[in-house]
Amino acid sequence: MATWILVADEGRARLLEAERADGALVERQSFVHEEARQHARDVVADRLPRAHESVGGARHAIEPRTDLETVEASRFARELAAVLEQGRTAGRYQGLVLVAPPRFLGVLRGTLSEGVLRHVTGSLDKDVTRDRIDAIAERVRPML
Repeated sequence: MATWILVADEGRARLLEAERADGALVERQSFVHEEARQHARDVVADRLPRAHESVGGARHAIEPRTDLETVEASRFARELAAVLEQGRTAGRYQGLVLVAPPRFLGVLRGTLSEGVLRHVTGSLDKDVTRDRIDAIAERVRPML
């Protein structure tokens, strides 16, 4: 049975597959989340909302509770989680290896279903989205 390897960061991901633990990795799909590359100033309104102080006439801007980067990372993680869930229900993989920078790895794990999490055989907290497939294979081989 195949093992899927998801190599991701906040803006791009690659879904690789290994048929055997000693076999070559094959790239099955790639994802780009363009919204993660945008600057907040290009997406949000020109001015933040204003609030009046309860005492006095002072006004100040209200900062959003979550920044755009966090929102987009969560959105992309949910998109990737849906792909992994579809693969699981279709029986396309037995094992799953997650490779992502520490912060995004946590976001990604938080979006995965219990069923998908049961298939995770290993994880690596590194950003290797731009590495060659053979370099990625060397890093994940012990987890296959």
